[in-house]
Amino acid sequence: MPAIPHIGSAGGGGEGHRTGYNEPRSVAKVTGGMLRPDFRMTDLVPRKLGPTLAAGFLLAFAGCSGPGNEPGAEPAAAREAAGSADSAAPREAAAEPAGAPASSGGPETVPDPASPSREMPPEPEPVPDAALAEPVPHLRVAWTRDVGAGTDVVSYGDQLVLMALDSEDGRGERVMLGEPASYAKPLITPDGDTIVFTIRQQGAYAIDWDGEGLRRVADGFALDVWADPADGSTWVYVGGNERLTDPPQYPLVRRHRLDDPTVAEVVWDAQPVSGDSFQVSADGRTAAALLPWPTAGVIDLESGTWRKLGEGCWTAFSPGADPLFWYFDGAHRNLTVVDVDTDERWGVPINDDPIFGGYEVYHPRWTNDQRAIVLTGPYTVGSRANKIRGGGRQVEIHVGFFDETVTSVARWQQVTHNDAPDFYPDAWIEPGTGPAPHPRSARTARPDAPADAGTDASPVVADVRVRQDVAPPTPESIAPYREGLLALEYDVVRVVEGELDLPVIAVAHWVIRDARPVAGAVRRAGERLRLRLHPYDARPELEGKRLVFETADLTLPLFYDVASADLTP
Repeated sequence: MPAIPHIGSAGGGGEGHRTGYNEPRSVAKVTGGMLRPDFRMTDLVPRKLGPTLAAGFLLAFAGCSGPGNEPGAEPAAAREAAGSADSAAPREAAAEPAGAPASSGGPETVPDPASPSREMPPEPEPVPDAALAEPVPHLRVAWTRDVGAGTDVVSYGDQLVLMALDSEDGRGERVMLGEPASYAKPLITPDGDTIVFTIRQQGAYAIDWDGEGLRRVADGFALDVWADPADGSTWVYVGGNERLTDPPQYPLVRRHRLDDPTVAEVVWDAQPVSGDSFQVSADGRTAAALLPWPTAGVIDLESGTWRKLGEGCWTAFSPGADPLFWYFDGAHRNLTVVDVDTDERWGVPINDDPIFGGYEVYHPRWTNDQRAIVLTGPYTVGSRANKIRGGGRQVEIHVGFFDETVTSVARWQQVTHNDAPDFYPDAWIEPGTGPAPHPRSARTARPDAPADAGTDASPVVADVRVRQDVAPPTPESIAPYREGLLALEYDVVRVVEGELDLPVIAVAHWVIRDARPVAGAVRRAGERLRLRLHPYDARPELEGKRLVFETADLTLPLFYDVASADLTP
């Protein structure tokens, strides 16, 4: 395959340039930074990754991603992909892993970028307004669609197309860039007029909402877009000097001015960040980040310092005036929201709506509207250890709207309606068309949780009976996580201490510590146990741990077996 040209020369120097930042390797087929007519979309297809590395990155990212392998080492998730029956693809998936390279043939004649390619499934009919929840804001959404195996939730394969939808243009779901490539993390600019996206291993690009003006922004991975409130200029934050750890880390963050990407400066180099979870605050002074996975924290971009706020993934910062930050838990069920000024924190469930059926959700991102979140789900296929990896055609894009206290999602709006696997979304809501911004007084008046919820002062001790035989997950099946719990169904036989008026519950117990199985983790059907129980969601130390559900009813109240913390490998 011939060398792949870059689109334009932006990003190679300019203000704030530092030695060691990834330099552009070549410039070809461009005129003033824009595509020339003889440019083919195959020029953007990334260099092929080896099958082990590609599969490893795909599976690692699907697990919220995390460290555990030094650069150049084989990721643990790749070993699972190569040899674990537990990670078999779903019924509709191809035998090849989503991240594996396709066979390389000669160059092809490529259709216009705005046209679907031959691999593209039929474009769905426009979504009628009646199918959307009321009231309907003016909404724009950009995302990736897997036209291959349907399992590439984090864009490490090359069988993705770039999709877009405008709720008011009558066109429904449309293909923005139809030649399959490794499109990743599309970001809509604050004015709603441009999509910034990454082609893995190649760089950051931008395209206007009307499908015109495809251009290169910089080498590296596009982390976020931000509008300077002082002058309205739009900046693209780009991760550079990529480390091929599991998942990739970016030790350097630069920002490039979108209308002139040669204007650039280094904004962060004190600690590597993960790519999926970087979002700048409205005033531009701080950013939410993984430093790196699973350490969730807030960066002070002015002082060059950061502080840890928890463990999890998919961190985000509110686009409003309130200093609210969130991180996503290892069960892919709840957000932990933190007021970074006061350190007050609370949980917000985001998979409890009937539309998700208790299954995992993924890709949560705070939109440009402080009351709105976008994500994908439900994930109903794939291995029990991590259904995210299964992807599937049932996965749709959803936008949720927080209540005024930001303690729950008041309603969900399903955005896509199709039989295609849709991943990695960002959403933009026209200012003034969404819910009213929440006043801080409403948030500070939110109801407090009971003082004794989940504390040692109010234990529940119960005799319970295991309802089914389940083999614990293996360390390989939960990689890159190194700590894991298994939730099983139990009949409540007798309450010994406290109050528990439930006939059947789900209880999670430790099964993997430090990437090793713990002794005594196997529980057999019919076995009777006396357990000391706390509500699972009241245990902040479990937030960043992998939780595997093995229950027939995913909506059962979930408890934590406190004594299982004493189990060791």
